[in-house]
Formats: sequence, C-alpha cells, structure tokens
Amino acid sequence: MMQGLNYIRCGDYYIPDIRLPEDNRPIGRFGRMHREYLREHHPVRFNALCLSGELWTYLADLNEQAQERMEFFIE
Repeated sequence: MMQGLNYIRCGDYYIPDIRLPEDNRPIGRFGRMHREYLREHHPVRFNALCLSGELWTYLADLNEQAQERMEFFIE
C-alpha cells in the first residue's frame, strides 16, 4: 500500500515531510537498559528500529511488560 508523501519547500528544494509517530509513554528503567543492550550488542536491530520509527514504542512496551512481571513477583 503506497502512502502519499507531503513535501515542504525550503528555498529551491522540496524536502519530504516525514514525522515519527508520537508515543508519549515513558520508556522507564527497563526500557533504557534494553536500549543500551541493543546499542552495544545488536547494533543492526537497534538501527533498524530507529530508522523505522518503532524504537520508542518497542521500548515502552518492553518496559510495561517488565514492570508488570516485577510487580507480580513482588506480590
């Protein structure tokens, strides 16, 4: 499925108006730890997530899952 791109004119050039999806959820402690793990040990996956715009959502989901598991074990 093709999506139409909007362009912004800057001087004599047209630049694609590309925006990342907005996700306001915090990535928290576990998300930050996993981001560093990906950056150091899996740079290809880290770059793929960054370039696709899915990194923040992925880390926020991971943080929520880890938080739920931690709360379950603490009970």
